[in-house]
Amino acid sequence: MKPLFDFIVHVPKLFSDTINLNGVELIKDTRFDDFKGRVSYGTIVALPAKADLPEKVKVGDTLLFHHHVNQQPEKFGIGADHYLVSWSPTELTGQAYLAIHEDDSVTVLGDWVILEATEDKEVEETSAGGLFLGKVHVEAKNESRVLYPSAGTEELGLEVGDMVMYSKNADYRITMPSGKQVFRMKPNYIYAAYV
Repeated sequence: MKPLFDFIVHVPKLFSDTINLNGVELIKDTRFDDFKGRVSYGTIVALPAKADLPEKVKVGDTLLFHHHVNQQPEKFGIGADHYLVSWSPTELTGQAYLAIHEDDSVTVLGDWVILEATEDKEVEETSAGGLFLGKVHVEAKNESRVLYPSAGTEELGLEVGDMVMYSKNADYRITMPSGKQVFRMKPNYIYAAYV
């Protein structure tokens, strides 16, 4: 099958729903927080015929995509653990973000900007007299570093390693196959670059 506007990816398991504890495999219930266990990547088995993709993107690469695929498998599934992933170089409807090649290099698709993920923190709060008052949740600042070049970073004049500030709630977190977490966003969510 040769898709016209979508990738076809092979995803053997849509959710990471097992934990190995001292040699015993436990199964997690993902119904209550499917975001934590979702698998948002798969092996490319077909490229969109009508897409102007970078030459480096090939069948066999790993494609990172939006969570709609695992939340609506009946809509995107085409059988045998294969799923359609839409592609658009500039629109939010394009669910494909980046391709990881066999040599572990990364090609960001379209104008997506990929940033290093930052974490919220729990900080201990104490009184002036030194008594422990509890822990306080401190949100991470809306700033991070650019991880990979893309059409979006080029449009904004950004380089890999640049620190940027982005709009609140623009930091959509995705987990790469290595377990590394990154943020993806469109260029219009980036407000400033620190120089």
